[in-house]
Amino acid sequence: MLVCCFAITQGAWAINDVVFTETFDDNSDKGGRDGTFYGTGSKTPAYDNSGWTGNTSNNKVYQAFKCIKIGSGSDNGTCTTPTINLKSGVTSALLTFSAAGWDDNSSNTLTITVSTGTTYGDTSISLSKDENGEWIDYSVCITDITSAFTITFTGKRIFLDDVVVRNLEEVEAPTLPESCNFWPNTTEAATKNVTIIPASYSSVRYTTDGTTPTSSVGTLITATSNIIISSNTTIKAIGFIGTIASEVTTRTYTLGTTNVNSISEFNALSENTEARLFLSADKNARVLHGADGKMYLRDNTGTLCMDFGTIATFNPAPQHNQHVAGWIVGKKQTVNGLPKLVATSNTNTNHLALAAPVTEAATAPKAIGNSDINSNVGDWVTVANVRNNGAPITVSGIYTGALVDVSGIITANNSITPVDYADIKPIVYVIDEDEAFVSPGTDITGATVRLKRTLKEGIWNTFCVPMDLAISGDMEGKYRQCNSISGNVMTFGEASSIEAGKPYLVKPDAEIANKVFSNVTLSATPAATVQQGVSGLAFIGTYSPKELKTDKTEQFLTASGKLAYPSSSANATLKGMRAYFYVPKGTEARVSIDGEETTALTLVNSEKRIVNSEVYDLQGRKVANPTKGMYIANGQKVIIK
Repeated sequence: MLVCCFAITQGAWAINDVVFTETFDDNSDKGGRDGTFYGTGSKTPAYDNSGWTGNTSNNKVYQAFKCIKIGSGSDNGTCTTPTINLKSGVTSALLTFSAAGWDDNSSNTLTITVSTGTTYGDTSISLSKDENGEWIDYSVCITDITSAFTITFTGKRIFLDDVVVRNLEEVEAPTLPESCNFWPNTTEAATKNVTIIPASYSSVRYTTDGTTPTSSVGTLITATSNIIISSNTTIKAIGFIGTIASEVTTRTYTLGTTNVNSISEFNALSENTEARLFLSADKNARVLHGADGKMYLRDNTGTLCMDFGTIATFNPAPQHNQHVAGWIVGKKQTVNGLPKLVATSNTNTNHLALAAPVTEAATAPKAIGNSDINSNVGDWVTVANVRNNGAPITVSGIYTGALVDVSGIITANNSITPVDYADIKPIVYVIDEDEAFVSPGTDITGATVRLKRTLKEGIWNTFCVPMDLAISGDMEGKYRQCNSISGNVMTFGEASSIEAGKPYLVKPDAEIANKVFSNVTLSATPAATVQQGVSGLAFIGTYSPKELKTDKTEQFLTASGKLAYPSSSANATLKGMRAYFYVPKGTEARVSIDGEETTALTLVNSEKRIVNSEVYDLQGRKVANPTKGMYIANGQKVIIK
C-alpha cells in the first residue's frame, strides 16, 4: 500500500499583551552576553523589577554581563520572579526566556516551576554551551492559572536572560506540509522530514473523513505520531493549550499521477509537468557532469540536466562516470534548448542511488559535428574545428575568434561549457593551414595546441607558429633562421629552437604531420618580419593563409628550394604557418642556406610539354593530371596557362 506520513507543526504564537519583562541589563560582571560562558561570580544581581528572590549568599545567583548566572560549580541556584498578574479573565500565560550553559563541556539542567497552574513545554532543559557560543530561546505555556503567580528558575551554572510573560488568549493553528511527497509505483513510502509536535500543545486532534475536529472529535495525535494516508485525502487539524482551541487547519492532498521510466520519456512531457522519473539499472544512466546544484545525466535513451537549485542536494556530490538508479520527482522544463528536471517541494534525492562502475567502460564524450550541437543539448560531446564567434557555437571560457577542438557539456543551444574528464583535454587550440588564425589578446599558458600542417621530409619547408618549441624528439631536423641580409642575398644559419612568431626554414629528419603539443604557451606575439640592411629584402612569417601578389614582389620557396612567384591570383594562396619573401621590384633575390645559394626560377609557359615527369604542386603533393597553374617538374617550376 502506498502511504505518506505527515507531521503537524505549530506556527508562531498569536500576539498577546505583555504583563512582565525582565532584561537584567543593569548587570555588568563577566560572562553571558559578552560572548564568554564562564566566571566565578561574586556580585549580587540587579533586577529591572523589585521583588525577585535570588542573591549571592543564600540563592547562589550572581551578576553576569547583561544577564544573570544561576548556581555554582557544586550547588544549584534558585531565583523566583516577583508576583505576576494576568489580565482579568485570562487564565493562561506564555513564558519566553533565553538560556545558555557553562563553558565546561558539562551538561546542567535548568528547571522551571510555577506557583499555580499547569505547564506545557520545556520545563526541564539540559544545557551546555552551544558550539557557536549562542543563546537558545525557549517557551513554556502555563494554563489553569487561578491567581497571581510566580515562576522559579533552578539550575547549576546556568545563564538566564530576557524573561517575558504574556497573556495567552489565542493558540496558533497547527501547520500541515504544503505538498505530498509520494507517487504511484514506488517501492517505499515517501515522507516529509518528520517534525515532532511541540510539547507546548496540550493536545492536537485531526480527521481525514471531512468532519471538523474538536476537543472530543478526531484522532488524538502525540508528539511522536504522524498522519498516514494512502489516497487523495483532506486533513483537518486543531490544537489546544489547556482549554484554549486554535482555528482548524484544512489541507487536501492529491497523489502524483505522472510516471516515466527513461530520460527520453521525461523529455517528451509537456512543459512544467511534474512527474516521477524512474531509472532502472538496465537504463545505464551515468553522470556526465555535476556542479553548482546541477547534474547532467545520460541514459541509453537521452540526456537530461537535473537542476536542484537550493531545494535539494546530494551528499556527497555526484561524480563524473557514476551510475544512477532509482527515482526522483521534478518538473520538466526546457531552458534555451536544455531539457531539465527542476526541483520542486516534492524532490528528494534520497531515492536516487549513485555508485561507481565496476567493470563497465568509462563514459566517453560523443563526437559530433558543428551542425549537430542543438540536437545534443545536455550531452557530453567533442566537436572539432569550432570557431568561437557565436555562429553557430559559443564556447565558454576562451577568447573570441579562437579555433578549437572542444570537449564539454552542451549547456544551451549553440553553447558548450568545457569539462575536463578522462584525460580528454577540454580545449585544444587549433592552428589550421587552411583557416585564418586569430591570436589571443594575451598569452595562454599551459595550452594544448593542434597544428594542421605537414612538414615534408627531405625538402626545405617554411614554418612560423605562435609558440616556442624545442627541437627534439620527432621534431628533429635542420632548422635555419635568417641571420643577415646583405645586398640581394639573405643568409640563413642554424637555429637551436623555435621562437613564437619567428619564421624559419625547416628540413625535418622525418615527416612531421598534424602534431599536437601539450603544456605550451599560445602566444599573443604576431607573426614577425625579418628585415635587415637597406636592400628592402625581408623574410615574413604568417599564421593564416596569405594571398601573394603577382608582381614578383612576394615570393615563396618551392619544394626544390628555389624562390618562385605566382603567375596569377588563381594560384597565389600561400597556406598558413609558413613564410614568404618580400623582394623589391627589379631585385634578383638570392637565398644562402649554410653557404649554398639559390636563385629565383624563370617562368615556363604552356608551350613547354611535361613529358615522363613526376609533377607536384607547390605544397609538395603529387599531381596526376595537372591543369592550369604552377607546378614543380624535374626540380623546376612549371606554369601551365
